[in-house]
Amino acid sequence: MIESASPEVLGDSDSEDADKVFETSDLSLFELRHRVKSVHTAVYYNVVPGGDSVAVDTTARNVVKTVVYFDELGNYVPRRDERVKRDSQGRIVRWEDRRPNLRRVHGGFLKDTLTYRHVSPNVMQSSGMGDYAITVYDDDHRVVGQYTDPIAAGEQSAVFNLYRSEDKHGNWTERLSVWTTQAPGARPHVSYTLTRRDIKYHNRKP
Repeated sequence: MIESASPEVLGDSDSEDADKVFETSDLSLFELRHRVKSVHTAVYYNVVPGGDSVAVDTTARNVVKTVVYFDELGNYVPRRDERVKRDSQGRIVRWEDRRPNLRRVHGGFLKDTLTYRHVSPNVMQSSGMGDYAITVYDDDHRVVGQYTDPIAAGEQSAVFNLYRSEDKHGNWTERLSVWTTQAPGARPHVSYTLTRRDIKYHNRKP
């Protein structure tokens, strides 16, 4: 269920030229451009960088995989139990997961939520699931870094991203993230994650 307008289109029209870039606010939120159909993402949490290479533990317990979909107009396609709210410009300002709590950790629905405040084309404020975050994008809609502060007492974290590869459309396909976390009264801890994206596109040829 999507409330309000369609996402703001930032790029070309249906008569797009091959050299033009198609963008929408939804695609930008996910660090994407062009007619993306789906993105399969794998985040590896046991990573050791060294020189020009990165050692990655690919065992299942150390990787989280997700997939998102977009229609041909650049709209994010919510799953059945997701709820998305938009502002007057069609930008996503709230996301909610209302899947039934099948594991019965607590009663009712999961109701994980994220709210977004679009400060500028390069800065996003978000809150939800116990954290408040500021995310900084570059002009290519890639996340340069993010600072996260827990709403309650807990660890503060910051992440800086190094982009290692991209596809022919300029969408990144692999990045190394450097995380710094610090609990109150403790020394900072540095860790690494590696994210890989398999991006599919809509075929608009007749």
